[in-house]
Order: sequence, then structure tokens, then C-alpha cells
Amino acid sequence: MNFIQLEYFHKVMTCGSVTRAARELFVTQPAVSKQLRLLEQELDCRLFQRCGNRFEPTPAGEFLDRRAGVLLTAFHNLPAELRSFVGEFAGPLRIGCGPYTSGAVVPELVSELMRRHPRIVPSVQERDSFLDDLRNGTLDIMFGIQGYHDDDLLYVPMYRNQLILICSEHSPLAQGGQITPERLASEPFLAHSYNPIRGIIFRQMPYLEKNRFRIESRYTTTLISYVQRNLGFSIIADCYLESLPPGVVAPSFDTGCEVESGFLVNPARPFSPPLRAMIALVRKKYGCRPVPGAECSVGVVQSGKEEKR
Repeated sequence: MNFIQLEYFHKVMTCGSVTRAARELFVTQPAVSKQLRLLEQELDCRLFQRCGNRFEPTPAGEFLDRRAGVLLTAFHNLPAELRSFVGEFAGPLRIGCGPYTSGAVVPELVSELMRRHPRIVPSVQERDSFLDDLRNGTLDIMFGIQGYHDDDLLYVPMYRNQLILICSEHSPLAQGGQITPERLASEPFLAHSYNPIRGIIFRQMPYLEKNRFRIESRYTTTLISYVQRNLGFSIIADCYLESLPPGVVAPSFDTGCEVESGFLVNPARPFSPPLRAMIALVRKKYGCRPVPGAECSVGVVQSGKEEKR
């Protein structure tokens, strides 16, 4: 058994197909099939069952994949580990984020990380969830607003935002008087279509579900644009207060809603030096709790220089 066989095996597990795995590995399909066959012969057990065009893992295959993922991650992290040993963080960092954190959190973190560690190469993807990517090792860290309560992934809270009501300065809601659910019911509601925020709002303010919608958007900036044109009111995080455009106001109204932002990592896989550097940056900025296995040997930037702790 060698690392090439483990690499091919793990890629087939991730892709569910020899053809797709070969394409992503830039080798031929027969080459992948041969290494899988040799691996099964050496281990004397079946690792896959063929189901049509897909390869389904046997229990032995699932067990080996868990162990192989850890070994391969540690192997690929070796160059970055060596650089961090001599005081330099370098290498790729694969980041996932939802539409909320993609604009409110991640850009600032990535900018600061690259300023401190220029040889770290981040890549950022945006969609609602990356749980499977964290489990199989194709992603290093995910930033989002939903918590996670199972044991296989580690969720670390960062901070909380209050959700506030915004409307146009020409809206009846901005003309004075107490804002009540009844008053809100008479105005069009511009809703978040991003499920974590949408769910929080509708659990706390179920009467809004009866409002007529003019638009539903995953992006707060889009909702603000429609509010600015007096097409309805919306509920957004208070971190946008300082950047509201002219004509948009936040009248006094307690929504009773708040969102928690945090990050997810996979504690079953070795943390690469770039990931440890990101976690250290997040902990310093937001005061998060320690993450086992993410200790950082290189300190924070002081006077533009990296210093040993």
C-alpha cells in the first residue's frame, strides 16, 4: 500500500466515480482502476460495490477512507508544516462561507491574513452549506451563521448581531408613532431568502409570513437597495447601520431577533498551518474559545513584523 493508492482511493470515495476521479487526478481511468484493484488485493477485502455507474463503498471502504483522509491531509500539509517550523506560514487555505458572512466577515479576515502571511494562498467559495466538504477534506473552514450540534464537526461561535427594521424615510413606518405588528402587516415585507436568517425572523415574528412579498433575496445589500426606493421594509443585521445609504432609516422597533456568526472545522483532520493561522486571527479578533489542535507558533503582527511568541 502506498500514498498513490490511498490518493486514488480517497478521490474515488469523494467523487463516487472512477471516471470523475481520474479526470480530477489528471490520469487515465484504467490507471485508477488498476491501483484500486492492487489495493484491494493487498488488503484482501472489497472496498467498493459497483452500483450502475457509481462505486458505493463497503463498510471496510468507509473505514479506510476515514483513516486515509487523515493520513493524506497530514502528508499534503508537510511542506506548509516545515515552513511554519522555521517561522513562516504558507500554502493553500480553502474557505467556505454563506451569503451573510461572505460580505460581513470573510473579506476583512482574508485581507488581514494575507497581510500577515503573504505566502498563504486563500480560495473562497460561497454557498449555503459546506458540511460534506468539511467532512471529506476538500474544505478547511466554513464561516456561517447557523450553529452545528453533531459530534463530527466543531462549531465555534464568534459574535452576535441584532436584527433591526429598516425602511425608506418616505415610508409610513418612518413618519412617527409606535410600530406594531398590525402596522407592519399593512406594508410589503422585503424578505431574506437565505434560510438561516429567514428562519430566525419567522420564528420570532411569524406575523410577517402573511405579508405580501415584493422581493426575496439572499443578499442584504439587495434588500437595502429596494428599501431605498420605498418598495417595502426589511429586517437586516445591525452591522449594516453605519453603511446605510441616504434615504434609508432604522426606526425604533425591537424585532427580538439576533443572529450568531461562527466557524466550522473538522477536528478529525490535521489542521494545516494556514488554517491554524486563520483560527488564531479569528480568536484574536473575536475572542473565541480555544480550538484543540489549532495552536499557532507564530505570533501576531507587531510593527509590521512577525514575532515569535
